[in-house]
Amino acid sequence: MDHDLLVVGAGISGLSMAYYAAEAGLKVRVLEQEQRPGGCLHSHRFGDASQFWLELGAHSAFNSYGNLLALLESAQALDRLRKRAKVGFRMFVDGKVRGIPSQLSIPNLLPAPWRLRGASKVGRTVAEYYGRIVGQRNYEAVFGPAFDAVICQPAGDYPAESLFQARPRRKDVPRGFTMEGGLQTIADLLSARPDLAVERDRAVRAVRREGETFIIQTDQGDYTARALCLATPVAVAVGLLKGAFPAVAGLLAEIGTATVETVGVALPADRLRLPPVAGLIGRNQPFYSIVSRDTVPDARWRGFSFHFRPAVLDEQGRLDCIARVLNVPKAELGSKNTVFKINQLPALRVGQGKRAIRLDIALAGTRLALAGNYFGGVAIEDCVTRARAEFERLQRQGW
Repeated sequence: MDHDLLVVGAGISGLSMAYYAAEAGLKVRVLEQEQRPGGCLHSHRFGDASQFWLELGAHSAFNSYGNLLALLESAQALDRLRKRAKVGFRMFVDGKVRGIPSQLSIPNLLPAPWRLRGASKVGRTVAEYYGRIVGQRNYEAVFGPAFDAVICQPAGDYPAESLFQARPRRKDVPRGFTMEGGLQTIADLLSARPDLAVERDRAVRAVRREGETFIIQTDQGDYTARALCLATPVAVAVGLLKGAFPAVAGLLAEIGTATVETVGVALPADRLRLPPVAGLIGRNQPFYSIVSRDTVPDARWRGFSFHFRPAVLDEQGRLDCIARVLNVPKAELGSKNTVFKINQLPALRVGQGKRAIRLDIALAGTRLALAGNYFGGVAIEDCVTRARAEFERLQRQGW
């Protein structure tokens, strides 16, 4: 048998799982279909902007991300954390940038502390839970669009208990941080571990079992292992498992997928009038949000990631929108300073906690592990926490 563990997918979930296995002295290999590890940790470098980077996926991490910080500490990388500058979000409404307080109905918001008492998120959607607390008018005007922006998908039907989760905070780490070179650096650090082999451009075509052995088929040949971890988008996992693990595939197929069309743009700082912002929240706009690099300021360049709703605008429509919002000529948005990416996120629904339990029951006793952002939530820490839990389960079962 070639490996103790094969991991499919080199995003933060797969790399975390592989890192735990390598630390335990296991022979582990990661197969990634792209040339770049990281998945949704994607810090694009604009060559003509002196390697100015811009996040096209996840944008920040927090000192409550205990499992992520433990990994970075193990990799001796805590000194590479960079504190995010304190600039605020604003809203983009009716073609103008507006402050968030100006969009709120204060009389409707005043009863919120009383409404919060005894309120339970369990079994409630985001719209049901927060709409009752802040008032329907405030939810529709501000909170709903803000929650859409947080998870880059319509948040109304998302389970309230999966949106924000309280976690202990480390006081020795900045409350909000990124890395030198962006969050992509985390993936680069984990994949660079000497005893962790990451093979890129390795698309997995099929998974099968022969006795206690997993056989993973790729165009470049087959790999074998005692244990397998799938750390892929949920739809990919469904396709790979429907033959060998039909019950697991059936449960995964119940989870939907949200698509995000992201355009990143870098522009000289002196070309923009927009004051420094963490980002803009769109209300009745073709985008969920515009997230700025102003939280990690650069003297010469500014960058913005426009997270567009899917299938609303074509390429030229997206560029028209960017030019209008940033108040720059469309001609200044070319192939050298813009980049396009499609991101896919799980569209979780109420009952996801029970669904996750059913998945864990189906996985119990097997050497198949599932890691990803479709269990507890879509935050980076949710991914690392799931990977750790699955590694510890395989450890308890014995390799």
